[in-house]
Amino acid sequence: MKRTLGIILTSSMMMALMAGCSVEMQDTEPSESEEVIVELEPARAQDDYYRYVNQEFFDTAEFQYGHQSVDRGFDIDLINDEVEQVINEVAAGNGYVPGSEEDIIKHAYDYYMAYDFENEEIPADLMAMIEAVDGVTTVDELLAVDAQLVRDYGMNGMLQAAPDINPFNPQEKVVRFYQLSTVMNTGFTDIRDQVYALDNIKSDAAVIMNTRGYDQDTCDEYGTELAFLALDLYEATDLDAAEDGLNYSYYHVYTADEINEIFSNIDLASYLTDIGLTSPSTYTYCSNDPSQMQALNAILVDENIDALKTWELGLLYSQYMRYIAPHYTQLASYTGRDYSTPEEQAITEISTMFKAETDYLYVQEFYSPETDAALRGMCDDIKEGYRALINGATWLSEDTRAELLIKLDNIEYVTAMDLERHETEKYADIYGANYYELTLNYQRVNSRDIAASINEPVSRTEPQMYMQDFNACYQPSYNNVTITAAITNAPYFDINADYYTNLGGLGMVIAHEIGHAFDSNCILFDSTGTYDPSWISQDDMDTLVARNEQAVTYFEENFTVFGVYHVDGEQTLGENYADLGAMECITSLTHNDEERVLLFENFATIWGEMSTDSAIIDQVAYDCHSPAVIRVNAVLSTVDAFYETYDVQEGDGMYIAPENRISRWY
Repeated sequence: MKRTLGIILTSSMMMALMAGCSVEMQDTEPSESEEVIVELEPARAQDDYYRYVNQEFFDTAEFQYGHQSVDRGFDIDLINDEVEQVINEVAAGNGYVPGSEEDIIKHAYDYYMAYDFENEEIPADLMAMIEAVDGVTTVDELLAVDAQLVRDYGMNGMLQAAPDINPFNPQEKVVRFYQLSTVMNTGFTDIRDQVYALDNIKSDAAVIMNTRGYDQDTCDEYGTELAFLALDLYEATDLDAAEDGLNYSYYHVYTADEINEIFSNIDLASYLTDIGLTSPSTYTYCSNDPSQMQALNAILVDENIDALKTWELGLLYSQYMRYIAPHYTQLASYTGRDYSTPEEQAITEISTMFKAETDYLYVQEFYSPETDAALRGMCDDIKEGYRALINGATWLSEDTRAELLIKLDNIEYVTAMDLERHETEKYADIYGANYYELTLNYQRVNSRDIAASINEPVSRTEPQMYMQDFNACYQPSYNNVTITAAITNAPYFDINADYYTNLGGLGMVIAHEIGHAFDSNCILFDSTGTYDPSWISQDDMDTLVARNEQAVTYFEENFTVFGVYHVDGEQTLGENYADLGAMECITSLTHNDEERVLLFENFATIWGEMSTDSAIIDQVAYDCHSPAVIRVNAVLSTVDAFYETYDVQEGDGMYIAPENRISRWY
């Protein structure tokens, strides 16, 4: 195992995180000059189910260099190999329809292989944009250039404005001002956590301005000014809103007049028109961080123009660094050297830059109608499991249960079969003469599509994530669950495996995502996807809150990391409830111990992972998910079916006294 002693000890401790686990350790007497790794006895299912199932994996797993975790269930190499196969097959062919996914990939591959990034001059239009930014003298001029960079160069822009759906009326599109999270690639969480974060902003800004020929004193002056502006934005930023994306209490909706009042220092309507949102006076607007918008408006004044144009140059350099850096020795450290073969580099580039083009072909190659039918059938079974749980939740009023059942019935599944080819005509003339021109024209088409989407109806069945990504997700405003093609790989799902193994794998994930519809956060969205905490009666809401408090206590008082760090029950409540509700649902679909053993074992298998101590501590501090071992052991320790299947008794490590157990639905 290629880790330090500290990591080895961490992995051992992670296998027995539950308070009260009965683990026998050998009595050792280490000398002052040696360190001893204490071996754990083999785990019993009744004491530490997570380690019981995953022990062999823990014994043989190796960390890859630079990685903080190694997973048993998630095989990124398999997915990368499948995407590589798609790209190689297309690159080897010819005669594709102009503008098709295949033709774009083919051109991208050939152009990339032919492009000499080290020696090609900075493209003339890109250099003109750099000079345009450097030449601005007012905020109005700067925002005009910024809008052009958004519209024509694929950048997000300083205002981060883009179409989204209205969380309070999910059939309506809004223009959302997304929360800024970085300045000069230094995150606001870095400013919070690191002493030298502001120095990094200053030094990075100074380097960029040095490439523009400014003397060092001026570069330092601009960098210092930008660092102070970044501090102003950081101090106004609501990091809780950033880290709690499903808490829509942070969101505010504005009319055109109201948003113009917030951005009183700029001509917002002209800016939005320039980026392609052509009817700004008719739109509704949205933000989850009003104070940051006000702070952004406050710094958008002419007296800050030197710092602001430095920031804009930083955004532009960051996006197009590969074309710029070879021409400035000052930027040598901003691009790493890639020692893979040119062919491997082309595969990596296309799988990232043209992911939307490889996605449909990936689905055609690695996802079948048979898999989709089996997957949707399991989704239907899970829905029926939830229907029985909700009907049986007599601690809720009849009216609330009826509304929850309507919400359940309205949940849509989005799978890889919902993915369609793009319109070839839009892309038929994007190729240009080289790789730079192709990518630029490709981004322009996509930027126009994003802007045009403000006028398109909301679709609940159009995939919102790439099907080659390993993921599943519940979106409360759409009231849908998206299940990607990539997650239908073993051990999560195998068309040839038995039903209950699949139910404990991907079935648990799907049940978890459906469970989010009723967790402590998303239960505030009604059956149409509208954020409306009042849709549930106050009496039932009080009952739900009381159960929430019990769940918080259960996770905080019974489970620790390293025997020291308690999980934050409030922070993890939504995910913990989704896990618990999911387990109650899928176990209700089993009929005997044999089926439950298959289900429980694969549930523990998909969460099998080893992580560094620092990664685990960071997760406990900031993540809304509990560490994997707690997700398994804490959930199973409060499910009666687990006690019955494994005959868990008082004194066993997995045992929790009945009066201290919790339930989502019972």
